[in-house]
Amino acid sequence: MQLTNLLIGLDYRVCGAPMDADISFPATDSRSVRPGGLFICLRGTTRDGHRYASEAVLRGAAACICDTYLSGIPCILVEDTRQAAAVVWNNFYGNPGRSLRLVGITGTNGKTSTLSFLSGILSAAGMQTGTIGTLGYRLGGQQITWEGAENPDIPAAMTTPDPRYLYGMLAYMKQNGAQAVVMEVSSHSLAQRKTDPLYFETGIFTNLSAEHLDYHKDMESYFQAKASLFDNCKTSVVNGDDPYGRRIRGIHAGLYMAKNRRIRPEGVAYQLQYRGKSLPIRSRVAGAFTIYNTMLSAIAALEMGISTGDVIRGIAGVSGISGRMERIVRSADVGFDVYIDYAHTPDALRAALEGLRQAVPRSGRLTVVFGCGGDRDKGKRPVMGRLAEELSDRVIITSDNARTENKDAIIQDILGGMRTQPDAVIPDRREAIIYAVETAMPGDAILLAGKGHENYETGPEGKSPFSERDIVFETVKRLKKG
Repeated sequence: MQLTNLLIGLDYRVCGAPMDADISFPATDSRSVRPGGLFICLRGTTRDGHRYASEAVLRGAAACICDTYLSGIPCILVEDTRQAAAVVWNNFYGNPGRSLRLVGITGTNGKTSTLSFLSGILSAAGMQTGTIGTLGYRLGGQQITWEGAENPDIPAAMTTPDPRYLYGMLAYMKQNGAQAVVMEVSSHSLAQRKTDPLYFETGIFTNLSAEHLDYHKDMESYFQAKASLFDNCKTSVVNGDDPYGRRIRGIHAGLYMAKNRRIRPEGVAYQLQYRGKSLPIRSRVAGAFTIYNTMLSAIAALEMGISTGDVIRGIAGVSGISGRMERIVRSADVGFDVYIDYAHTPDALRAALEGLRQAVPRSGRLTVVFGCGGDRDKGKRPVMGRLAEELSDRVIITSDNARTENKDAIIQDILGGMRTQPDAVIPDRREAIIYAVETAMPGDAILLAGKGHENYETGPEGKSPFSERDIVFETVKRLKKG
């Protein structure tokens, strides 16, 4: 594609770059530059792409996109090279979002569940639907294998992929019959302007609580990143019960109301009332948060013109969401329940424990096994310790993706928020899970919080395979054998 066509939608200044050059492939890594390519210089936390511009030219780059003039380098000068990367990749793949019905979902918790319910509704309406988010890429409910998506270390597997993968995937979905795409939009991606070229038919805001403050530094910056999504949305559907949500213009609670709410271990049910109508909503996904997630999905779908029947069928058709209050062991089989949930923030942990409390019989105990991630916001650690202590009967503190931090130091931060000692402190997560299962009694419910869908554990030396499901299943099998 001609260089000048790749830059459509950008404000730029040319400094010796051949605008009629036929660009073979854009790149943000100088090592992947091809002859006739375009190198985009990004400033990262540890590396500055501008330092590699000369190497990119030696490898055959026809031009470099920079935010500062580089002597002897054919440059395209822009204010923000990250925004430029999104625009270039979008143009390179033919602006695929323009012919898709796009829905963007942002917020701290509930993005993946809301995506699952809404994609279920759109599919029930006969719409070929793609999804992009924490659980990967799907089209028509089928997982898509995509370069790099299987490796959580690279930008293809992020909640919102880097532009190369994001716009390439949108183009792939469009070419394979997608009519709509529902995607999670993270605060990082918004701050880095990955989705700038996209215009969403609908934007959804779930909630906001302390998370990623190691990156955003404070809650207001975090909120402003999230809120920027709605500058590029035709319709905004907002959780008006959330104080930050009330700051976003859009459809809030009030026009739509959930009445006669019933929360059971097997799911939830309520009446969605709006504009003089009443819609019976039932979901097989347990937890009080499911009320919010299904409600946001239903509102978005109705505002998109989807029929009430398809809304009802779509939500009811979602039987479970990987790692989201997922019951992997049932009391009917072994006498106690085991749930896996991605809850790794204070609000998410509170919602999970409060929801499960209603599922535990009076004779049973609610046990939580959790830790906190290393190299991330430390402020939430004592808060989560206090919540676990207040909302459960047994607390087992362990590790959770310690990364480069010391496990014991993270655990001490968690213990700092607790008034009493937990039932157990077991730094090895495998051993903590085994202990929780082996000491379970009839009527108990165990919540393994923090990892959810993840099938790996991250330590100082990187990622290694780790399956909570396998550990639980192996332990239960051994218990059954006696």
